[in-house]
Amino acid sequence: MDDSLNYAEYTVDKKAEGKNLHKRFLMIALYLLAIAAIVVLIAVTQGGAALLGGILFVLVVALIFFTWRLVKEERKYEVANAKLKIQEINGSGKAKVVFENLVSEFALIAPMTDEYKEKFEKADEFHDYRGNSKSKDSYFARLEKDGKSTVVCFEATNKMLKVMTFYNKRATVVTLMSH
Repeated sequence: MDDSLNYAEYTVDKKAEGKNLHKRFLMIALYLLAIAAIVVLIAVTQGGAALLGGILFVLVVALIFFTWRLVKEERKYEVANAKLKIQEINGSGKAKVVFENLVSEFALIAPMTDEYKEKFEKADEFHDYRGNSKSKDSYFARLEKDGKSTVVCFEATNKMLKVMTFYNKRATVVTLMSH
């Protein structure tokens, strides 16, 4: 982490909604199915497979431990070295950079409100990297490059907006955030 004044970092958990919610339901169904299979195995063998059932139960617990993190996601926003970098972090802690661009190149950085709705809805590319699609702190950055417009949605903090204003004062709209 950088301790300079022109650095901001914020991490949010991805809320269980949309595709992520479906993945979580499928994982829970898989876990319940595995446990039910163990119970049925023990019941059918009238306890004769209790040792095997115990071993399978331990394996299911290990399965839960290692697979649940596949549906636990985080978003990390970082403004450093004049760039906005957005990373997706899965439960194993491995970060994957999904977006990175100079803050000074954005045509507009503004809150996702009705006032700016036209600016973020009418884009050639739309990337939503918010942890929660209903967040009060939702912001978007619009990039115009090579005749193509790209909109990137993220959750902002007061410090992030201050740093973004430092790098791109003319395009950054600052509102009071809850963080």
